[in-house]
Amino acid sequence: MKPTFHSHQNAKDLFPAKERSEIENAISRCNMALNKGAAPKIRDSLVESLGIDGWSGEVQIEPPSRITITSLKNGVGLCVQTGGNMSRMYADILKLQKLYMENRVTIGAFILPTGPAAKSLGDNVANADRLVSELSIFKKVIHMPIAVFSFE
Repeated sequence: MKPTFHSHQNAKDLFPAKERSEIENAISRCNMALNKGAAPKIRDSLVESLGIDGWSGEVQIEPPSRITITSLKNGVGLCVQTGGNMSRMYADILKLQKLYMENRVTIGAFILPTGPAAKSLGDNVANADRLVSELSIFKKVIHMPIAVFSFE
């Protein structure tokens, strides 16, 4: 799959180069067909590839709650959404913002399908096109730098 990068709140200048490369490489190495039912396999492939590069497993936001983000590495909080519905995207923004406000992360990252790729994966699937559009609308509300990595 081909990765694309979008920057919110200057993420392009603040995102660690090594971690950006690892995310983009994980997306590039994932060569699964974008069709209904493929989302969990795509997510597993991305998470496994990132794990090889030293990204953590799930990270609890506030123990003992079961609220988590996908991964954490060197101050980057990562959320991977390949098949989640649109409402999960907003929950992930809140999780990352909480970690940022507590100085547990310095920057957030999302991996999401593009709008057309999301339609191939299912109905109401969270997608990078919508996230990028809405981050722009909420620029004065969402202060943390966020990198959006999309794939198609």
